[in-house]
Amino acid sequence: MTQELSLKSSMKWLTSKLHALKKYLTASGINGREDSLNYKINYGTIQCNWTIRKSSKRLIDENFNSALFLRIRDISGDGTNASVTLETTTSTNHADIHLPTTQGKILLELGYKAFKGDFITLEYKIFNLRTAEKNLQLYHQLSGRAGRTGKPATVYFQTYNSNQSIINQITNPDPFIFLENELKLREKNNLPPYERFVSLILTSTNEKNLENESMNIKKILLQSLDDKVLGPVNAPIYRVKRKYRQRLLIRSKKGSNIQKRLSEILIAYKLPKEIKLTVDVDPITFN
Repeated sequence: MTQELSLKSSMKWLTSKLHALKKYLTASGINGREDSLNYKINYGTIQCNWTIRKSSKRLIDENFNSALFLRIRDISGDGTNASVTLETTTSTNHADIHLPTTQGKILLELGYKAFKGDFITLEYKIFNLRTAEKNLQLYHQLSGRAGRTGKPATVYFQTYNSNQSIINQITNPDPFIFLENELKLREKNNLPPYERFVSLILTSTNEKNLENESMNIKKILLQSLDDKVLGPVNAPIYRVKRKYRQRLLIRSKKGSNIQKRLSEILIAYKLPKEIKLTVDVDPITFN
């Protein structure tokens, strides 16, 4: 009986705290919602839609003249994709921005510029190099599982842009139609498997030491390799669990045996204990 009363008392206390939290969130304009950013690609243009919290809108309106920005940044590290920034306002929730590539090598950000011109990101989306490939895999996995019983099956493909030719290629019974077009596109843009990408992510709690060490590694790589070494640049997700992140990207010709050569270089190079290095060959994402 005593335990039951104690439990009821605890639940009553918890309920009162939840009500108080809800009241605070409503009063502050947060109301449990977060800033969000959605997009669809249509004929070389990114059509963006977003929502921002009342607290975010109030901050930008009162301090930064209601100026809201969409920004595209090159996250492949080679600088081939121009950085594009589009200014809009907090009074609207949609805008179109030119897409410099269809290969998923860019970071799309929604944010505002602070007093010193620093870009403060509210929300972001990352284009994946292998989005189309992964969609093809997922579609065929689902259709295969749905038809295991021997009965006809229907797979529903949900998308913001049903007019894209890529949807027709993915849903075509012959997957080689998609593969042929995808390989032509990758060959034209020097993407895997026609080039090898190797991503190096360095992390540290000390931002200055991280920058210095990233430059040191680049110098060693340039001296030892005949390949392109791009960066270092801040990773799109620059800080995780109080650790700063910088990235380099090696672009190597097919058949260059980059993995073996890079392994020999890194084994001989002594990193400080505070610096952690992660190597990803032909990365799926550039986070």
